[in-house]
Formats: sequence, structure tokens, C-alpha cells
Amino acid sequence: MKILGIVGSPRKGSSTDLLVDMVLQGAVSRGAAVEKINISDLNLAFCTGCMECRQTGVCRITKEDSDDDLAMIIEKIARAEGLVLASPVYMRYVPGQFKNLFDRLVSQIIITPGKNPPEIKCRIQGKRNSIVIAACGNPDIKMATETLEFLKNAAFVYGNGGTVVSELALGGLMLPGQINLDKRKLLNLASNLNIPEPAVDNMIKQYKSIKEQAYQGGQKLASMKVDTFSK
Repeated sequence: MKILGIVGSPRKGSSTDLLVDMVLQGAVSRGAAVEKINISDLNLAFCTGCMECRQTGVCRITKEDSDDDLAMIIEKIARAEGLVLASPVYMRYVPGQFKNLFDRLVSQIIITPGKNPPEIKCRIQGKRNSIVIAACGNPDIKMATETLEFLKNAAFVYGNGGTVVSELALGGLMLPGQINLDKRKLLNLASNLNIPEPAVDNMIKQYKSIKEQAYQGGQKLASMKVDTFSK
């Protein structure tokens, strides 16, 4: 079993990044081979909307720029039997850098008109299940709804029989890596934001719980049977 995690946070060590680590650790405990890609490490030009890829499945930019990373990402997704897509919430949505990746990956989506709704399939063959994660600064977790929906649509389950096996969302994250901060640092944060001290204990319990959920989700993802892939 090969599982690929793609982190949409531009900041390494963020809570988003750490939750992906927990999922992948859980997957490794079930014997999976894992890999993580951070959006900040990628060289991706912006989609120009030329639509050439709709016919060929190949982005024009990748043909003109050998340093562009899109082809590499497509190859890694194709070799993965499970995906973890994770993003912070920026203005109720994914960050621009992450959105651009999926704008470019539209080359891998085939939309067949004439049906209602239109038939949508993925050029990347093979069944792959996924986990999606959203980390939000706003304590109202409803603010993560659109981000989760975007990630589910972006998880390459169209037409290949895969499923989103787990959705994780966490709000109230005001500092990078907040889910791993010790109580002293969380108390300092609470003091600066006029958060009652007893709320810190609830935060610690919440962070422990979601990390456990992420770990268990990784175990589940790695344990699910998938179709035989032709590589």
C-alpha cells in the first residue's frame, strides 16, 4: 500500500502539516509506504486557462517548462493507492498556492456532456481512497465546510470507485503548530486572547483527540483493500 500526503499549508510545521504526519504515522503502523509533499516545495506556474489540456490530458506549461512540477505530482498520485489532502482555511477556502495545484490538475479530469449531471471521470487510473483535513483559525468549525468540500472533490475519487474515508476539521488555531504546543504556551496564548484559563484544558483534550483520529484514520486507510493498479 502506497499513501501520498499533500499538505496545502505554505508553512511547514503548521497544525495542518502535523495532522498529515499523524495520518501517515498511522498508515506506517499498518505496513504502508508513505510520502509527503508540501505545497511550498513545489515549482508550479499558474494555470493560464488555455484549455489545451482538456483534449490531450497534458498541460501546455509542462511541455514548455521542464522545471515545472506538475508531471511529477501526477506520477506520484498515479502510484498512490491512498491520498491525504490537507489544507488550512484561508477566507473559508484553500490557500491560493494549493488551489493552483488543482487548477493545473484539471488536465486529469474528463467531463462528458450529454448527461444530467454530466459524467465526470479521472484520467489517473486506479482506485484510491482518501482522507481530507481542514485546519481553521476561526473557532467556528463551520468556516471549514467549503474547504472540506473542495478537498473531497479534489481527492481523485471520480469514476474510480474510491471513497473519502475520513474528514477531519479543527478550529481556533491561532499559532503555527498549535496542536503540539505545551500547556504553558497555550496558557500564554489564552491570556493574550482573553480566553478563560479552563478552556485551555479543553483545547489540550481536543488536540489529543484529533491527533488520535488522524492516526486511526491512517491505519484505516492503509488497511482498506484497493483494486490492483497497473503501473
